[in-house]
Amino acid sequence: MSHLKKPLAQLIVVTTIIRLLIANLINLGNDEVYYFTYAVLPDWNHFDHPPMVGILIRLFTFNLHCNSEVFVRMPGIVAAGINTWIIAHCGSFIKNRNTGLIAAFLYNSSIYTSILSGIFILPDSIQLTFWLAALYAMLRCIKATSPAEIRMYLLLTGLWIGLATMSKVHGVFLWSGFLAFIAVNHRGLLKSPYFYISLAITAVVVSPILFWNFGNDFITWRFHSERVTLTEQGINLKSFFRTTIGQVLYANPCQVIVFVLMGKELVRKKAFADAAAVALLLWCSLPIIACTMLVSLFRDTLPHWSGPGFIGLMLIGSAWIDERFSITSRNIPGRLLIASIGVILFVLTIGPLLIRCYPGTMSPKPFPRTGSGDATLDITGWEQLLPAFEKLRNDNIASGKMSRDAPMIVHKWFPGSHIYYHVAYPLGMRTIGVGNLEDLHQFAWTNQLYGHIPVATDAWYIAPSNDFTDPAENYAGQFESIEKAGTITQRRNGRVARYWFIYRLKRAKRQLGYQIDTTAYIF
Repeated sequence: MSHLKKPLAQLIVVTTIIRLLIANLINLGNDEVYYFTYAVLPDWNHFDHPPMVGILIRLFTFNLHCNSEVFVRMPGIVAAGINTWIIAHCGSFIKNRNTGLIAAFLYNSSIYTSILSGIFILPDSIQLTFWLAALYAMLRCIKATSPAEIRMYLLLTGLWIGLATMSKVHGVFLWSGFLAFIAVNHRGLLKSPYFYISLAITAVVVSPILFWNFGNDFITWRFHSERVTLTEQGINLKSFFRTTIGQVLYANPCQVIVFVLMGKELVRKKAFADAAAVALLLWCSLPIIACTMLVSLFRDTLPHWSGPGFIGLMLIGSAWIDERFSITSRNIPGRLLIASIGVILFVLTIGPLLIRCYPGTMSPKPFPRTGSGDATLDITGWEQLLPAFEKLRNDNIASGKMSRDAPMIVHKWFPGSHIYYHVAYPLGMRTIGVGNLEDLHQFAWTNQLYGHIPVATDAWYIAPSNDFTDPAENYAGQFESIEKAGTITQRRNGRVARYWFIYRLKRAKRQLGYQIDTTAYIF
């Protein structure tokens, strides 16, 4: 094990530098530019998620004065370093220092924790810090012998779970896991008044979510319930296999093999870590993974929903690897650990190269849907749009075709969030959401900031070819005329990757803009 006894600080520094470099190489993704709107319009809660990710973006961009990709992503990058430190201490607590170091390596070689939540800025990026802090507090609580320690860690558990839930609502799975563990293994905690105070702390911390939804027709609950409510359409095997395969890929296939082999030994009652700690980690891991897979049998799901559940499995797997690891022998645990690190290094190398350097587009779709289905275009090339659009806009203003105060109009959160972050916000243009709430999401609320489109005024509309929507169809009968103002070409490595079609929407026939204080759309 001597080869693993490198300073934890060195691992954190190296991985942080890698993340900073990659964060600077690729544009913000669809979700990331969307969460930027949370920072622009802070609130107690938002349409799809609690406010923590927006608060942290606003903090790390110095109140939106530094809005480059690196600064927007900085909360997730900093959190990944903190998380590496916490998981190492969790591993050291359940077994020894070697286990902690292995856990740190596993954390940084998981696609979900190292890239998806370590480079990109998502609610998960923030939640994982509080999730790990809650796990650490729970582990310390169940092993503490001093009443003062038990009380302190109980209270901290309530605080950390509350903050995890304020990052993403499935943080409540931590309480369900802790409660199940207590009911089976540690019923004495139910007699402590501090246990109920801890529950109350969580309730107080997450209360803004409830109060906001009271005032917004429980839209968050309705939105997410529609995503997970079982339907009568029968079993959807395609969704199930897509989610299952996605979970394996996000977790890193080598790590999944570790979890399977570790699970076999747990079933055989072979001890390689503290039994109570293993039980607690399983209760906090398996339910969210199982729930995601169950829902995927009936509804389309996203594999990263279960991502935090793999944290506990990483810790148990680290103890299993430590028990059987030997660098001199050709054993399976050692090979799997090294292979896991190799996989993440391969992805971190090939991914940015493919995104930045692939010539043109991977999509076979013809014009005008050039680039449709090419996921790499979500995170590259957007910097080419702003200068070209600014010139076109200035020319139109100078010629009298458009006024300087003409707003940007969006009909859907994607690609609307990209248009907002990369074009409208830097140019100080108002951005108005006009369409269905199910499509607009947060843009229905940003209308509170930017207002509406008055009668007889003009607006801009940008349609990317990889997600083309014709404004003549979207806004039929709502403007006197819709004119194509120009086409902007994105090139990657010398070849055409995508087009942006620019439109002038002339003289609105009615006041336009979704109003959240009504159940009707204003057109």
